[in-house]
Amino acid sequence: MNYRVSYYAHHHGTGHLRHAQRLAELEGVDLQVASTGERRRDLLFGELDYVALPADAGPLQHPGKMRAGDPLHYAPVGPGIQERFAMLNRAWARFVPDVVMVDVSVEVALFARLSGYPVAFRRMPGERRDRAHELAYEVADAIFGYFPATLEDPSHLAVFGNKSHYLGVPGSLPAPSDPAAAPSGRRRVLVQTSLASAIPARRLAAAAAASPEWLWEVAGAVEEDGTRLPENLLLHGVVPDPGRAMAAADLVISSAGHNAVAAAAASGRPVMLVPEERPHGEQLHFARALEGVAGIPMLGSWEEPADWPSLLERAVGTTQGALADALFVSPASFADALEAMLAACLKAAVA
Repeated sequence: MNYRVSYYAHHHGTGHLRHAQRLAELEGVDLQVASTGERRRDLLFGELDYVALPADAGPLQHPGKMRAGDPLHYAPVGPGIQERFAMLNRAWARFVPDVVMVDVSVEVALFARLSGYPVAFRRMPGERRDRAHELAYEVADAIFGYFPATLEDPSHLAVFGNKSHYLGVPGSLPAPSDPAAAPSGRRRVLVQTSLASAIPARRLAAAAAASPEWLWEVAGAVEEDGTRLPENLLLHGVVPDPGRAMAAADLVISSAGHNAVAAAAASGRPVMLVPEERPHGEQLHFARALEGVAGIPMLGSWEEPADWPSLLERAVGTTQGALADALFVSPASFADALEAMLAACLKAAVA
């Protein structure tokens, strides 16, 4: 069966659009993607229907009185938000989706369900027992996660396991390889930072200074704070292909965001995770799950004191490919799991 899927991609970062792109590449899925702004269409390719929504913040909206414990996360009022939802409803009426996949907004999930569409809501790691998330899980016909079920919180499965589906990360296990030798003869650690935030330079400088036998290289944003950098710390900034730099390192240190973890896993190198602060403790919970299931070493945050020489030695000694083993499924398995989730979502909506 060919499924018509409308995919709502939240505008924070680019990860939500990357998930939509994976669906666009699958046979058997006719895709509509809705996100904020025209320019985000440039991050997608292939045949799909893109809906450029107006922003949900700005002078035409008033945030309203949202408090901790409220049943919604963000519900502004005003003509801008009214047009945003009216446009979304018109797009659905034109496209006629079988399922609306929401990645991720409690408010959009509720709106889609009340508009008469079967809804699949994305499950993300973290502490998500607040009223708003519970509402989304209740009204959704299916819940989907882009990680294996082995990494799920048992307390979620106890309540919503009957409607939760785990698609995994489509990918293949990297071939064994040796790191590239650093010019200084040191071993190399490659730090991958996310696009959404930056690591303070003072923390990187302190880590490098504490482990002079390592060459530290950083690919991504760094929070410049005037700190003098030790000679074994190199800042490359945002690089076009961080995968090549990671594959050449003895050890990769990565944030614990979904796409960052997948990229680190694809490198085939030993990996250590240092989660960045996110709402609901998303990255911290994901890193802890990977530590518990796959033995991936982690540090709670860059602000946490660390014995860097000891920590690096332990991390570099972990099994190459352990992270990939914990995350990756074949593209065919991913497609089959998605199809099963869409079928279950449709069945639940009309049951």
